[in-house]
Amino acid sequence: MKWRNKAAAAYQGNHAYAAAGKTPAQRLAAVAEGAAALVLAGVSVAYFQQPAYWTAPAGLVLFLLLRYLQKVWTQRLLLYNGIFSVLLAGSFVLGGKVNTSGKVPSTQVFQPMYRSDGVYFLALAVTFCIVFSCLSDFLGKHPLSAKQKYLCSSRTIWLGSSIFLFLCWIPALLVFFPGGITWDSTACAVRALGKAPLSNQQPVLYILLMRPFLLGANALGFSTGTGVGVFLAVQTLAMAVMVGYFPAWLAKKQFSFWVAVPVLAYFALNPIFAVYAGTMWKDVLFGALILLYTLQVYDILESKGEALKHAGALAGFLTLNLLVCFMRNNGYYIVLVTLVVLAVLYRKQWKRLLPAFLAVLILVPAVQGPGYKAMKILPSPFAESVGVPLQQMSYTVVCGGKMTARQKAYMENLLPQQTIKQAYRPFTADGIKFHKQFNGIYLEEHKAEFFKTWLGMLVPNFSLYVKAYAMETLGYWHMGTTNWVAAFGVAKGCGAEQMDIVPRNIAGLAANQQAIKNHISYTQRCIPFVSWILNIGFLVWAAVFALFQLLQRRDRRRALTLLPGALLWLTLMVASPTYCEFRYLFFFALQLPLAVFLSFPVRSAPLPEKTACSGQQELAAETADADLPDEIKI
Repeated sequence: MKWRNKAAAAYQGNHAYAAAGKTPAQRLAAVAEGAAALVLAGVSVAYFQQPAYWTAPAGLVLFLLLRYLQKVWTQRLLLYNGIFSVLLAGSFVLGGKVNTSGKVPSTQVFQPMYRSDGVYFLALAVTFCIVFSCLSDFLGKHPLSAKQKYLCSSRTIWLGSSIFLFLCWIPALLVFFPGGITWDSTACAVRALGKAPLSNQQPVLYILLMRPFLLGANALGFSTGTGVGVFLAVQTLAMAVMVGYFPAWLAKKQFSFWVAVPVLAYFALNPIFAVYAGTMWKDVLFGALILLYTLQVYDILESKGEALKHAGALAGFLTLNLLVCFMRNNGYYIVLVTLVVLAVLYRKQWKRLLPAFLAVLILVPAVQGPGYKAMKILPSPFAESVGVPLQQMSYTVVCGGKMTARQKAYMENLLPQQTIKQAYRPFTADGIKFHKQFNGIYLEEHKAEFFKTWLGMLVPNFSLYVKAYAMETLGYWHMGTTNWVAAFGVAKGCGAEQMDIVPRNIAGLAANQQAIKNHISYTQRCIPFVSWILNIGFLVWAAVFALFQLLQRRDRRRALTLLPGALLWLTLMVASPTYCEFRYLFFFALQLPLAVFLSFPVRSAPLPEKTACSGQQELAAETADADLPDEIKI
């Protein structure tokens, strides 16, 4: 009888523990999870060199996230966020080995790997996986609603957004009048003035856009600087119109007012857009064109290719393709791959699309090749497109890597090896390709041998190639790397003064220059989280995160929206002239709201009744890829 009572009491006790979720095993598991969270937090805090007192709060947050993740995890959630976390952790650990201080010899810039780096990598990967898996679950449970009915048309919103952005941005140009001018700017200006022959090293289209303003100013008796200022005012207006289309595009898709307004505020309040709009760089207009191109690709994918059935829409899309190709030299590769992908996806429309796409893909090289040659326009130097391979080969020479006699002879013909050791800079190829003894003519005449030599040196010097690659591209994938982001007015020593492009104080506004510089510098370096919007690495990883969220939800169609940006990044990773320049990936700053938008699933509205903003297509509710050809389904 006593035995039965004890058994009953034990059963009731265990049942009570189970009901409360506090069985001994569960308590032990909770303790283990808490200890693991504390260890992960401690390692992460140590890696990022934060104060030790952050360990306990971070450990508590990580523990709570881990407990939450146990309730919501799925295999797919952990798989995609795990892969993303491993890649991100690897970027931190690998990028952290590069010393960008400039205070160490070239051969010691890439620091050796230690066993502790493996510990950091594992801890960061697990920590990121927990955090991003929970974030992914949150995003999945809060879809964006496409049900907003606006009282005005999307065109009216576009006009209003454009005017608003122009008014927000134009003061920056007046403060720094005639605008942001650097060496690249004067290289364009001297050709626009006809004082140097046209060269596709600086895209001809951009130079031709500048020419009427600069020559017109001189013809009317004004200075070249005045012509530059007027041109940049028009460029600011063009940027406002192109970027202002984004909020209107969201309104056209019937997304909430609370989605469109923050996007508009992001462009209006972020000072980098105001400064860039008034800077004489091809990269500025190119970034805005890629933004429009990306939104067009989204529309095409959303409509399952139906948008291209309309002659006007197809003509507009093809025109945008041409502008992208001629505004920057790597634009052609972006267009090439994108059009091939679209042609494969919608091959049932080949009779209509293929001739149009081929016309673009044939016309551009025909104009930039034989066409430019006939007009005596110099081609872009080959060295400009092989900056990364050239750095890898030069670093091998500097470190005394393994080379055959033939490979040494080839490098000697480009630049004497002793000179390479003196001219080499770990973070830019300019020291080599712009050296006065560099034999660019030999490189142009021996392109095939260049690739043969580069490939032949790869395997024996693989580790050196990896280090050189990491150093030359560091800022485009590592969040911990920063560099200058903008040109404030006319840069000293860039040759602008010789062309009468000098700073002018418009209505005393120049007194505000230092305040704007300090504001951007403070934003970039001192404000937590906000500083990320001026970090190239963060902007790139934000797009990668959006991609993984789309893949996790099997939303392959919307994932292809990110293709133009991915191709832009890849072309830079092959031909980057320097390790971290914000302007080369300025598009990713423009794309950030789109990356955030794509990270959320979408709940579409039923077909709306006729309203002032009716006639807009319903945004797809399904996230499955049933509309894609079987060949590309995953």
